Amino acid sequence: MPKPAAPSTASSRDRLIIVYNADEGWASALMDAAHKLVRPETYSCSLCMISYGAVSMRRPWRDYLDALSLEKSFYHRQDFACAYPAASFPITQALSLPAILIEDGGDLHCLLSSDQLDRLSDVDSLMAALDRALAQFRT
Repeated sequence: MPKPAAPSTASSRDRLIIVYNADEGWASALMDAAHKLVRPETYSCSLCMISYGAVSMRRPWRDYLDALSLEKSFYHRQDFACAYPAASFPITQALSLPAILIEDGGDLHCLLSSDQLDRLSDVDSLMAALDRALAQFRT
C-alpha cells in the first residue's frame, strides 16, 4: 500500500507544475517507452523513468499526487514553453528539465530540479524528496 502524502504546507491557491523532458503525443510516448526499455541509461527524462512504467503513471505516484491538496498541472517540454514563455517567467530561460515547480501567486519556484531528480532512484525517494521540498517551500 502506498504511503500517504505528508500534509501539504502549501496554500490551496498554489499549483504544482510537473514538467517532463519529453515530447507530447502517442508516437513520442511509444518511442519513449521503447527507449526506457532498451537503453534506460541514455533516456533524458529521469522523472519519466521514475514515475511511469512502460505506458502509464505508477500507482504509488498517482495516489501520492491525488492525496496532495494542490492543484496539479502536467507539461511536456513544448507545452511548458508555450504556457510559461520566458518573457513572463524568466525561470524558464535557465530551467533544465525535467523539473517539479510550484506556482505561487503567479511566481514559479523550483521544488525539484533536474539534477535533484536525476539522483532519485524510485517512486518512494521521489515522494520523500517532494515532501521535503514542499515543507521547505513554506518555511
